[in-house]
Amino acid sequence: MWRRLSFFLSLVLALSLLTTSAQAQTVPLSATTPQVNLVGKMAWLKDDTGQLGISDVAASGAFNPLPGELNLSFTPAAIWLRVEVARNPSAPDHWLLEVTNPLHDDLRLYTQAADGSFTERRTGDHLPRERREMDYRHAVLHLNLDTEAPQTLWLRLQSRNFMSAQVLLWQAEAFHQAVRTETLFYGLFFGVYFTILIFHLFFWRWTRESVSGWYAIYVASNGLIALLWAGYFQQYSHWSGTLSDALLGSLLCSATWIGTMLAVRQMEFERVLPRARRALVIGSALLSALFVTLTLTAGYSAGVLPARLVALGWAPMLIALATWLWWRGHAPARFFVLAFGFLIAGGVLHYLRLLGWVDPGFLTDYGYEVGSIINMMIMSLAITGRYNDMKREKLAAQAALNSSLELQVQERTVLLVGEVSRREALEVDLRRALAVEQLAWQQQQDFVAMVSHEFRTPLAIINSSVHHVAQSLDASQGRSLERCTNIKESARRMSDLMDEYLSLDRVESTTQALNLTLCDISEVVAGVVAEWPSNRIELIATAVPPSLQCDWKLLQVALRNLISNGLRHSPPDEPVRLWVRGQPGGGVSIEINDAGSGIPDDEIGRVFQKYFRGRGALDKAGAGLGLHLVDRIAQMHGGLVKVQTMPDHGSRFTLILPGSGLP
Repeated sequence: MWRRLSFFLSLVLALSLLTTSAQAQTVPLSATTPQVNLVGKMAWLKDDTGQLGISDVAASGAFNPLPGELNLSFTPAAIWLRVEVARNPSAPDHWLLEVTNPLHDDLRLYTQAADGSFTERRTGDHLPRERREMDYRHAVLHLNLDTEAPQTLWLRLQSRNFMSAQVLLWQAEAFHQAVRTETLFYGLFFGVYFTILIFHLFFWRWTRESVSGWYAIYVASNGLIALLWAGYFQQYSHWSGTLSDALLGSLLCSATWIGTMLAVRQMEFERVLPRARRALVIGSALLSALFVTLTLTAGYSAGVLPARLVALGWAPMLIALATWLWWRGHAPARFFVLAFGFLIAGGVLHYLRLLGWVDPGFLTDYGYEVGSIINMMIMSLAITGRYNDMKREKLAAQAALNSSLELQVQERTVLLVGEVSRREALEVDLRRALAVEQLAWQQQQDFVAMVSHEFRTPLAIINSSVHHVAQSLDASQGRSLERCTNIKESARRMSDLMDEYLSLDRVESTTQALNLTLCDISEVVAGVVAEWPSNRIELIATAVPPSLQCDWKLLQVALRNLISNGLRHSPPDEPVRLWVRGQPGGGVSIEINDAGSGIPDDEIGRVFQKYFRGRGALDKAGAGLGLHLVDRIAQMHGGLVKVQTMPDHGSRFTLILPGSGLP
């Protein structure tokens, strides 16, 4: 049945191509045109048997104009494309031919010599990577046009996958520049995927929230599908086309079940729609299992095509249920509609681009990727927000329980006069237990607040670097590499912070929290300063000791917070000034001057208090933990931090560490 449906879809699309008035034409190649898109310039022929040879095809008069990109859904037929090109005298004779779909199994290019003989070149998933002319995610073949006379190119395509293609001719340098830009974009895209995946894995391990665990599975599955769909997985893994098709098909067929499991947990169907939850979970699991089995036994199209058709109805059904719940005031459904609305919109825009109904552009070419990033951001906010709501409800219930226990103690004290002493001792024990429990909850809150605060700085660096990359896609390779390095280092710092602060003993115990070693203080300071643009920090070092006994990781946290605080209160065009001076006994003082408006007199004594935020910081991001952490770290090292300020002339924070590194 699915083969007939596939044949019907291919027939409809083929007939739509035949009804157009577009005509094939000779394509001029000039030195001023680094890229030539062959859309609308080719003719096509469908070989249902797949047995036609190049001699038969070259002599055939059955070619029809191809008005847009090749798009024939699933078809077992071989598709022939023909185009005539003519090189201008000034144009280079070496070009690259690229076919953008990375999932074609067999791709052959034929050219005809002056003596009438044909030359065949092969690539595609059936060919091992080491035998291809260029190891790239798309099929790329070298094309040498050694004459200015018009030459005809024949391209034969055959695939078990979706038969679609955009054919491009490139000058070599332009192609390599486009590959660098594209690689940078996809690096950022998959970097966001990886960062969100790691965050939710840690969040799930810490909270044991099933929503976060299923979302981590969802992100991992979508990220792997994107890697396969873009061709990067095949390029770097060197998997054969059969294996990569089986993996991609299984993931696509499982997407309905994974998305349903995430949806019913995120929208709390077990509480609001228990019967619908059971039907959705069982139905999606059975359908996904059936489609995966068909993919692995009967072939890629036998499972993927019905899976995609089912998904076209399944996803709107989930969106409709979420919209109905939103209309009824169910808050979690709001996040689901927004998140997956962007994802579906991006997918539809990209599909319209494949059909040729909208013009090429950043949003049309990468609509699904942009929608995926927005989807992941909104869903991350929803999951973390849901956990915070549950935590607040639990605290409120705990507070109510505590009040109830205290009331019971008082009532029974009045009723049981003879057991006053025993009841008093019991009340003391209960209050002690309650105090210990409240302290544990407070410490947990402090821990979450500390980790959240420390994540903001590397995320700000990532955001800044992505902004610069997006604003200057034509920047030099060295500049782009520098920005990518900033992103990589910030991601590394986020990972280090997770490892550093996930130890509860380290937070609770001062002796265990310090890890003193002999550190090069200049190297520590320089490493932190390098995380910001060079024009934002003016560094001055005087008589810095060669080494200092300290916990360099905690010292980096203190320096980052001081610098971030200074930059946050300084104008964008004014750098903060950082002085590093040696002190008697081998100690060091670190002074940071900002160009802000200063600290009011009534607030200066409170700047190091936990959660305190002054009037000047109410419109800025932050949780009021940064300077408190600096003060705590200074005390742990036996040092101190102090502040001086003058209205309208900025503030100076001085961190002093003794030579011994111990209190």
